Amino acid sequence: MSKVVVNMNTCSKYHVVEVKMNDAGNLDVIITSNCPHVKEYAKKLTEITLDDVTSFAGSKVVDPEIRATLSVPCLVPNAVFDAAWLEIGLLSPNLCNKAHNNEIILDGQ
Repeated sequence: MSKVVVNMNTCSKYHVVEVKMNDAGNLDVIITSNCPHVKEYAKKLTEITLDDVTSFAGSKVVDPEIRATLSVPCLVPNAVFDAAWLEIGLLSPNLCNKAHNNEIILDGQ
């Protein structure tokens, strides 16, 4: 199982995205969050396919109906992609451990 943690400091929310390959060759998605909007998204996104994480077009991860409860800048869908890429070997665990996190720095000036 691959895990990505999202700290959304702009809205004081915390999310854990876990993705695991299942026996059918698809990816199970488990999202734990203190955000009601992300919880709704998580209910709709419990299983995804390899196509959902290797092609942005048509992906359930960013489908407007599935992510309708999320704000546009919410990083949870990106975390789903990252956790899935880790799980299927498209993102190196060693690189992730070395880098530890990615940052978006907001400059309100």
